[in-house]
Amino acid sequence: MTVLVGVLCSDGLVVGADSIATSSAGMHPLIQVRSDDKIKIIGGRVIIAGTGAVGLGQRFHAVVQKAWDEEIFSRKSCNDCCRHLATAAVTDFRGTGTPQHSQHGYGFAAMLGVPIGNSPELVEFGLPDFQPERKTGNMHFVSMGSGQVLADPFLAFVSRVLWQGKQPDVKTATFGVYWALDHAIKFAPGGIGAPIRIAVLRRVSNEWSARLLEEAELEEQAQHISEIESRISGYPAQIIAQGEVSPLPQPPPPSKSA
Repeated sequence: MTVLVGVLCSDGLVVGADSIATSSAGMHPLIQVRSDDKIKIIGGRVIIAGTGAVGLGQRFHAVVQKAWDEEIFSRKSCNDCCRHLATAAVTDFRGTGTPQHSQHGYGFAAMLGVPIGNSPELVEFGLPDFQPERKTGNMHFVSMGSGQVLADPFLAFVSRVLWQGKQPDVKTATFGVYWALDHAIKFAPGGIGAPIRIAVLRRVSNEWSARLLEEAELEEQAQHISEIESRISGYPAQIIAQGEVSPLPQPPPPSKSA
């Protein structure tokens, strides 16, 4: 079980994930262990995050690695790259008889962040068919995994309040991603958990560069959350105590009949 969050930004993109993996017997979960492999970086420029079957995630990572080695990302458009990756991955999955269920597809979905041409691209390879969807315009954020039901509404709140419905920059998006992941982890009944991991793609010295944030950078986001939540908790009491209720206007007197 997993929660993934991605945001396409005005100057790059941000991808975040929790760090819990669930071992199961068939459909029955058994134990939870820490996993630091939900986000991977290829070639210092490509970010991959996956949810679902770990083995299929490893195979998709190999598909993307091969595409990177063959310079697919520098030779094709984003749509062509997405088709190439989806075709290669589905062919690989089917090659070993991986069943495709009506609701859960192949049991694996992924998020990809990569610069193509001169632009960052955030792509969702979703359930149930593993078909790619580029994030563009107003649909510039996405969440995936079992924690999506908690992360999606909170992301919509963050987008409306902090990002004003527009693509944020990487710095602002990083905080929003961390806040959404933190919210999902705190209120999920199980299956997802800390620590939060976040990768960013942005230009460094005019070159696109992807990296995982350091612990100190993540702690900074946690401090921002604490400060904002503290201010929110004190807001109602102050306003209610200081506010004055205006009396309702009196109705006009009844007119006299002649």
